[in-house]
Amino acid sequence: MAYSKREQLATNVAAIMIAFSLEREKRLPNKSEREVLERYGGFGGLKCILNPADKPEDIQYWVKSEHELFSFVSDLHRFLKDNSTDGKQYRDYVQSMKRSVLSAFYTPPAVSDAISEALKVSGIQISHFLEPSAGTGNFIESFTDSSTPKITAYEKDLLTGKILKQLYPDSNIRIAGFETISEKEQNSYDVVASNIPFGDFSVFDPTFSRSKDTTKKQAAKSIHNYFFLKGSDMLREGGILAFITSQGVLNSPANVPIREALMQNHRLLSAIRL
Repeated sequence: MAYSKREQLATNVAAIMIAFSLEREKRLPNKSEREVLERYGGFGGLKCILNPADKPEDIQYWVKSEHELFSFVSDLHRFLKDNSTDGKQYRDYVQSMKRSVLSAFYTPPAVSDAISEALKVSGIQISHFLEPSAGTGNFIESFTDSSTPKITAYEKDLLTGKILKQLYPDSNIRIAGFETISEKEQNSYDVVASNIPFGDFSVFDPTFSRSKDTTKKQAAKSIHNYFFLKGSDMLREGGILAFITSQGVLNSPANVPIREALMQNHRLLSAIRL
């Protein structure tokens, strides 16, 4: 079935409403609610949420081809306002949602399953698993089996984080950016795996941006480079990092220092171009 912005928006709004309801009622989702939560796709590519939609007359600022989306965005804003403790929390929800437009593209289960299966076949024992950019949890799902590891996952988007908590109540879900992880957790994870964000977005992490290590300073200026170095810091001896990212990490001449830093303390097992 072809991708439909209208259907994705409708599903997203429904999933967010369910997540708030479950949180308020302090209960887990039933089967039908979980199915809706699992179809949540985030707002990656849905630039219409950047448009004003507070009042009916705001539709005049929208391009005609997206007029059919106005009611969903308007309903979402109204719902968030009604379910926020104050104006600041509402604005935080909206800003978090808008920031995700450029980076929230979730992993097809077939891809995360393939990575999980490859590690299982290799015989690696996974007791502590870290997902630094979890989205709706496809990597968590792929690495959850009868020998379920202790899972820690980060999701910076406030709304997606709420949904993730409902889908994986037994995991340690942290609704925060990966940069907030404690230094005490370095050298403690067997596997760090994710479809990480990429782009020339800087990350505010004083341990990197103020480091005397010039490579760490460089990494803090591009989020994908940051995730590679920060993620590798969290691995135990013999642990494995498995990331999906853009070609820039391996191809860009500017990233030579990043690649050299990774290879100083790690061994490349495999690199696959998709």
